[in-house]
This record gives sequence, structure tokens and C-alpha cells, in this order.
Amino acid sequence: MLDFATEGEQGPPPAPCKDGRLVKIIYTRGNRTETLASLATLRKILNRFVAHRVFYEVSSRNKRGHEFFSAKNVFVVGSIEVVNRDYLTITIFDANNQSHSIEILNPATMRIYDEMPGKGFAVSFISDGESGVESRCYLRDEGEDGDGDLKQSALEKITLPQLFEYLEEITSADLVK
Repeated sequence: MLDFATEGEQGPPPAPCKDGRLVKIIYTRGNRTETLASLATLRKILNRFVAHRVFYEVSSRNKRGHEFFSAKNVFVVGSIEVVNRDYLTITIFDANNQSHSIEILNPATMRIYDEMPGKGFAVSFISDGESGVESRCYLRDEGEDGDGDLKQSALEKITLPQLFEYLEEITSADLVK
């Protein structure tokens, strides 16, 4: 169970954005909206991505829908840092490349995509600028990393002539029976 404060309930101090707004959490299942209760809660949610392969898309556009840029990639999350000094900062580090990270600054909203159990977990952070520019960072869990290397199966390792010999052997064995 997540520890979100509901209306009228006392809890830990909420995580404000730079301008004093509180970070809203929107669940797609049930279309619920809540306010983030603590940074520990945010860390708990995001720690689901650690040691998992994650697809991400970072994009920015103006309010009229014109996209300025979009960058997509897949990587294994090594660690996640959540800090709230002057404003909320979330940094997601690549486990296999120390120079690669995603930094999310001052998000106003976090949407949790939880409508498809078993289909992967996803979140998106949305930050609004005063100039009418909206930045979005979408993260989707692609599964556990394992050892990081894609191992070839036995059939992928053999040459084409070896494959034909193998097929000939099993076909002739079926004919003998």
C-alpha cells in the first residue's frame, strides 16, 4: 500500500515544486488523483525500475501540440536519486554507462499507468513552463535485466549448412520409424 495523504488526513509534509505547487499523482486505473505525501513514497514507486530494462521517451512541446523534440532509448536502471532542495529533482542513472542519466526537474504531475496488470509498469512526469512549454518524461518497465547479454540459442550459433544437415537427419529419422 502506498502512503499518500488524502484530504483531511495528517501525514508527512508533501513534496512541493519550486513555485510551491504540490506534485499530483494520477492513476490511470480508476482515474484517481492524489497528492504526493513524501519523497520516500516517490522513491518506493521509482525503485521498481532499478535493475530493470526501461524504455524512456523525453519530449517537449508547446501547449498547441507542436513538438520541439523527442528522444527515445532503452537502458538498464542502476540507481535513482530523489532530492528536494530548491525544487524536486529526480535523477535516473544508467547501470551500464556512468555518463548517461535522465534528470527530471520540478515535475508538476506524475501519471502512473497501472491499468494493465502484468503488461509492465509505466510512469510519466510532466513539467509545465511559464512560456507554455510542456516537458514530459515517460518510463516503461521492459523487465528484469538478467545478465545484460543476449545469449544466442543453439540454433542461432550454427551455420546454414549445419542447419540443413540437422534437418536432413531429423527428417530421415522420422521416415525410418
